[in-house]
Amino acid sequence: MDQNVAIVSYDLLDYKGPNELGMWNDEATFVVAKEALEKVGLKKKDVDAVVIATMDGQDGITISNGMLAPAAGAYERDSIRIETSTLHCVMSGMASILSGAAEVVVVASSDTIEFDFDYVTNANQDPVFRGPVGLNAWQSYSLLAMDYMRKSKATEADFAKVAAKNYLCGSRNRFAHIKNAYSEEEILKSPMVGWPLRRLELSSMSSGAGAFILASEKKARELTDSPIWIKGIAAATNNYLGSWEELSSLRALDIAAKKAYRMAGIKDPRKDLDFMEILNPFSAFELMAYEALGICSKGQGCDLLREGLTYPDGDLPVNISGGSLCTNGPNSSGLFRVIQAAMLLRNEELGEQPGNLRRGLVHDGDVGIGAIGGDSHAVMILEREV
Repeated sequence: MDQNVAIVSYDLLDYKGPNELGMWNDEATFVVAKEALEKVGLKKKDVDAVVIATMDGQDGITISNGMLAPAAGAYERDSIRIETSTLHCVMSGMASILSGAAEVVVVASSDTIEFDFDYVTNANQDPVFRGPVGLNAWQSYSLLAMDYMRKSKATEADFAKVAAKNYLCGSRNRFAHIKNAYSEEEILKSPMVGWPLRRLELSSMSSGAGAFILASEKKARELTDSPIWIKGIAAATNNYLGSWEELSSLRALDIAAKKAYRMAGIKDPRKDLDFMEILNPFSAFELMAYEALGICSKGQGCDLLREGLTYPDGDLPVNISGGSLCTNGPNSSGLFRVIQAAMLLRNEELGEQPGNLRRGLVHDGDVGIGAIGGDSHAVMILEREV
């Protein structure tokens, strides 16, 4: 990129269970957006544009953006709503800044309302084949996990190990929703939902909210001494009604990652990155993502896990925050990961994290709601000022 865009401020509510936050979505959005602005001395009048990550079906109200955008500071300002992916919102905000149309952009989202999980995640399946047979998110995840087992040496024990790693990290993170450090044994004893996945290997719904501020390079240097620079970002989408081979290999994530690496000048992600915060709505997905993100060869995701490379004390920690298994706001989990990554780069307290982190990856997409037909993925590379 010819110009730099930075995250200069953010705010995050502690995540809780459905309906436990005690606020409506617009109230929670207002709280975090106001706090994020005030941390760097900005007011509503300083905001040029607002981007909201939200979806009506998950908000319990039609045209929910009409309430959430003003709460984030969009009154008499440019605003847009993008469904299901915070990183796509970041790309929209960056476009406004890089085009010269804005200097300060608020990205915000919230989850406070419980919705009918089966109905909404079934509606997000394709309407021709998978939707009519009643697939919801958990069932589609089980099919993906099954296909991954078929073409790798991953076992049910590996899936439990992934979940245990995430729960351990979440137990140390005060912002996380689920703070129980479940063991591999406890996970394997939890009820089977759809073979090979058990209940504790599937993400729960979380309530919370977050906002962060994007700024042009000039504005960022005026606002903070510790900007977090966006060095690369890209998105890609699978073919609609792609094959199971394409879906379980996360082809779109592979394409998005390669584009983001190229933009950020990353030659070897396993060596050049210090950590990753990735979407993992079910345990097997994390192993699939290792491969699509290029940190191991196809079928070898479980080797990285067994060797401890992706643990907090490993060479490339993945989901120090606890990941989606611990915190899964349907609208805002991507925003949660962005803020957690920024906090790690600023060495702000997130439990027992490794120090001196300089460059990290954030992944987001719509697979979090079980959209396994034409699912979209996005990857962003963040880097702290040195």
